[in-house]
Amino acid sequence: MESLDILILGVEAAIALAGFAGIIATFQFSGENETRRGDAVGLTMILQFSLLAALVSSIGILLYSFDVKQTTLWAICSALVAIVQTWATYVVYQHLSGVQRTKKLGRLAQLIQLPTVGLVLVNLMNASDIFFHREAGPAIASIVYALTIAGFMFSRLLLRPVWRNVRIQEAAKLADVTAG
Repeated sequence: MESLDILILGVEAAIALAGFAGIIATFQFSGENETRRGDAVGLTMILQFSLLAALVSSIGILLYSFDVKQTTLWAICSALVAIVQTWATYVVYQHLSGVQRTKKLGRLAQLIQLPTVGLVLVNLMNASDIFFHREAGPAIASIVYALTIAGFMFSRLLLRPVWRNVRIQEAAKLADVTAG
């Protein structure tokens, strides 16, 4: 599979994730339900990470269509990835500042932020022609990682309300059994 095909798939997957997240959020956050900061941050992550992956992929496709030399194309994509991933991670960190920290949330934040820092450094090295030689791999790895994070947060957005209802129903059943 060529790099261009991967970029096209990146755009398609990113737009699909963002679109489905918007549909779910419309139904999930309407009405009288309380919106939690963690859910809002998760939705923000889905939209930002998927749309940033779409942006980087689209710019790569655009540069490819202008017959930009491969090394220049991947240097630009890597530099762009480093910038947008740093910005997106900073925005998520800012939004999490008001969330009550638990060990589980701290581990999740580290699980997301540590690879991001590594990918930013790898992409900066790729853009600067240090160790990596302006190859497609680092930029594509970052696009895949951003889509993975968006997909993970999408599954959380979709499944958390379901599991909340399951726990409420199980607690009600347990209360009925102990009362009866």
